[in-house]
This record gives sequence, structure tokens and C-alpha cells, in this order.
Amino acid sequence: MRKKILWAVITLCLSVLTITALFYNGGLSLAELWQDIRQATLIWLMLAALCMLGFIFFEGRSLVLILRTLGYPARKRRGFLYASADIYFSSITPSATGGQPASAYFMHKDGISGSAVIVSLILNLTMYTLAIVTLGLLSVAFFPGIFMEFNPACKAVILIGVAAMMILAVFFVILLKKQDLLIHIGDIIISLLNKLHCKRSARKVREKLHEAIEKYNECVELLAGRKKLLLKTYLLNLLQRTLHILVTVFCYYAMHGQVSDGLKVFAIQTYVVLGSNFIPVPGAVGISEYIMYHGYIMMLDDESSYTLALLSRGISFYTCCAISIFTVLLGYITLHIRENKGGTLSAPEDVL
Repeated sequence: MRKKILWAVITLCLSVLTITALFYNGGLSLAELWQDIRQATLIWLMLAALCMLGFIFFEGRSLVLILRTLGYPARKRRGFLYASADIYFSSITPSATGGQPASAYFMHKDGISGSAVIVSLILNLTMYTLAIVTLGLLSVAFFPGIFMEFNPACKAVILIGVAAMMILAVFFVILLKKQDLLIHIGDIIISLLNKLHCKRSARKVREKLHEAIEKYNECVELLAGRKKLLLKTYLLNLLQRTLHILVTVFCYYAMHGQVSDGLKVFAIQTYVVLGSNFIPVPGAVGISEYIMYHGYIMMLDDESSYTLALLSRGISFYTCCAISIFTVLLGYITLHIRENKGGTLSAPEDVL
């Protein structure tokens, strides 16, 4: 918890510095930004906000679908909580490392077994990564010129992001198909504990490892033959990523941009996602805005580029984080109240 608070403070400081830099470099003031927002088309801003909510909802829907296949009658509103925990803690930790553990915490409290939690998160993260790679490949295929217009720094970051995502996707697929790799990883951990003279901990890990791997294998085997599930999970993640990118497109339209330029804005924002997704900075704060500006400047003047960066980032990241942490706090308080009353959340029978 202390680490989470520390990273939340660091993220806040980085956000303040980034927003201040955007205002300073763009020659904007709060009054001017507010005036631009007031002159924006309301319907497009509302659609951008709905896309942001859809970004949270469809991740939760994908997790619920996987959990139901594993035999857990998860509800959609719990899926929204799982997704909110993932999104918020991914946003305040380097390389989004805190998201899955936070989501796993609430799943575990809902009576979902550890093996089912791990499999569902790995499968969803695999499809999430494949969805981004798909959108990236489409952008490269139809708008290769946009990539060439980025400056060398942006190009390098984007290429690193693409390489990292492809490696990660392969690694996740291997985890789902080659469970022996988990045993090997476990053996490395046990060996390390022994070298650190933590023999008691090593013994406990060894005792639990094979049982956990066996349950993990059962979960994977149950999902492996469900091609429709894999397709649906992929499509839900593709829809989730598409909605997140559409926030920027609708913000561009709200600023009275040409409708015919929508696909170009979509491609630019896809490159932004590719370049910022694996930067070891909480929420890729600063990096995202940098790539966004150098992308938008291809179509807009300086002031409009900064305004669009502030507006779209404000909805897709900062507002999304605010809603996510509110959902997490509400879920945690509800959980705490139920536990204090001596009750538990309804836990389904572990069919595995």
C-alpha cells in the first residue's frame, strides 16, 4: 500500500509537470482552454466520454466472460470493478505492473480460486496485447506515411513499443500452452530462496507449486477448446482498445475538425498507444503527451495540437483514472462492510 501511495504521488507530480509544460509550450492559459472547451461541440464530447466508459466496461466484460466459462457466475458490475482496479493501478505504477495484482485481489475476495484468477488475467492480457498489435498493423498498412512523419525520438519509442508488445504476446501464449515453463520459473524461485537461506519459504513454495500448476492446467485445458470464447475475448479487447482511441477522434471532431480526417487521427493515436504502452513511467505521463503533440502537429497548428492533447488526455486518462479509483474505493468499502458484518461475498462452487 505504501508503494501504491508513493507511485500515486509520483504520478500526480508528473501529471502536474506535464500539464504545466503543455500550457507553457502551447502558450495556453486556463481561460483559453476553458474557452476552447466551451466552443467545442457537446455531442462529440459526450461520445468521447461514453467511449472512455466503454473502455472500462468492455475489459470487465471480457474478464466476466472468461470467469463464467471457468464456472464462476461473475456479474457484470463486478467485472467493472475488476477492470477499474486494473486500469487505475496500471496508471500509477511503472510499466502498468500494479494493475493485474489489484484486479486479482478483488477476484480472490469474490471466492475465485487463484488458478482461475491467473488464467483469466493472462488470457485477457494476451488478447489485450493482440488487439493493440492488430490496430498497429492496420495503421502501418493504411497509414505508413504518418509513422515516417514522426521525429526520430518518436519513431524509436514506437518501434520499441511494437517489439515489446510482440515479445509479450508470444510470452503469454507460451504461458498458456507450455505450463512446464511455470514449473521452471517456480524452480528458479525455489533455488533463489535456498541460496538466500530462506529454506522454510522454499519448502512452502515447493509444496504448493505442483498443486497450483495442476489446477492451472485444468483451467487452461477447459479454455483451450473454447474457440468461440477466445474469439469473443479477442473481439471485446479489440473493441475496448478501439473505444479508447476513439476518445481522441471524437475530441478532434468536438474541436470542429474535419470528419474525413477521422481515420488519420485514429492512426496517429494508435501510434501513440504503441509508443507509450511499455514506457516504465506511471501512466506513460509525459511520454504520451510528447508523442501526441508530434502526431497532432501533422494536422493542426501548435495551439490546437496542445489543446487536443490536453482535452483527449483529460478524458481518456485523468477522468478514466478518477472514475476507476472511485469504483475501487466503493468496492473496497463495500467489501470491508460485509466482512465486518461477518458475511462473505457469495463464492461459487469451485467446479475445478
